[in-house]
Amino acid sequence: MFAKCSNPDCGAPFNYREGQLVRFCKPPLEHRSSTGQHHVEHFWLCGSCSNLYMLECERGAGMKISLRTKELGERAAFSFVATA
Repeated sequence: MFAKCSNPDCGAPFNYREGQLVRFCKPPLEHRSSTGQHHVEHFWLCGSCSNLYMLECERGAGMKISLRTKELGERAAFSFVATA
């Protein structure tokens, strides 16, 4: 699981009462398992970060945090590595 916000620039401790929790299931081809089970990962953005950013899965790159923008649907994306 995780102890803090998935935004690498934020250190807010996990609080299930606020923010955005994302559950991501990796397809069987991406995660090799002898039992055929899916691999599940969880990501969380605190309340402040979830107002400014969103989490997206990009094939081959993993989970990304993207700035929410309304102008012309543009997105500024920043890659991050989730730590346990």
